[in-house]
Amino acid sequence: MPECEHSFVEISDAQRLVVAPKVSVLMLTYNHGDYLSEAIEGVVAQNCNFDFELIIGEDASVDDTLSIALVYQLRFPKIIRVIRSLSNAGIKENGKRICSLARGEYVSFCEGDDFWCAPDKLARQVELIEGDESIGIVHSDWIKTKLIDGRWIHDFGKSVHRRVPARLLVGNLFPTWHFPKILRTCTVLLRREALSQFGESVLAKGEYRFGDSVLNAYVTSRFKVAYLPKVTAVYRVSPNSALRSGSKARVAFYRSALQFDTDARLYFSERGDYLPDYRWETAASLLLWGIRAGDIRAVMDAIADFWEHFTFIDFVRAGFRTLAMRIPTLRRQVR
Repeated sequence: MPECEHSFVEISDAQRLVVAPKVSVLMLTYNHGDYLSEAIEGVVAQNCNFDFELIIGEDASVDDTLSIALVYQLRFPKIIRVIRSLSNAGIKENGKRICSLARGEYVSFCEGDDFWCAPDKLARQVELIEGDESIGIVHSDWIKTKLIDGRWIHDFGKSVHRRVPARLLVGNLFPTWHFPKILRTCTVLLRREALSQFGESVLAKGEYRFGDSVLNAYVTSRFKVAYLPKVTAVYRVSPNSALRSGSKARVAFYRSALQFDTDARLYFSERGDYLPDYRWETAASLLLWGIRAGDIRAVMDAIADFWEHFTFIDFVRAGFRTLAMRIPTLRRQVR
């Protein structure tokens, strides 16, 4: 039974809802009234030879997000379940809640301000993951949309993965799970069993300022990754995200990332292939953003972190691997 059951209500049509969905699409939404219709339309437009459901976790928005969700629930009663918070639960609790309510064999994500642009996304990703138990997650290419002069602008000719080498997109990605251009949440489909196992892990209990990287580290440590070489999703570069709310927010984000790395090193200590590269990048980012924010304490903490966790040789090796991973993304890849 889901936790905090008293704090939400489900709005759905039990008589018409699909009985056994193969895929549960999870959509977190809060004050997304300007974008939600586009997000929902991209999901309900999926062309599949199997049933799927869309679970919208509406977290007590103060705009018209709820009313939009309810209109679509009435239009698509076989697919949509609206999980309405009676009071704001926050993104982590809202996410845990709708994950616990998923019924599909597989789970996919599309937050209320992103949207899917390929009606065959689910069908092709399920085809890739089925029949190979070693594959736990499938992702795809994607593009960004940015707010420019009051309009959201994107270019399908400028996909993110056009500059990413194939070795960073498929197979064993645990050594490079932290690479920010891969496993973008709005593109992935994974086994619900893997998501449930992650939810029960120590890593999922941490209080971090992000969740996608934590999930990526866990899943890639246990499964291979499959890849759909097609743009299927559009990620909205929100000016209010954790990484775009000013220098102080960046400093807090990277401090949280260092804490996650500390926990992850302990969690994966028996593997021997958890690389120090994520900590190198995070400490370097804390140093640079500390300088930008004029936060002397952050600068000193970053330097101290390098001193504590790296020998000179380790520092050079991690830096070299980071550059070797990033430099190829400066030019378009030939597929």
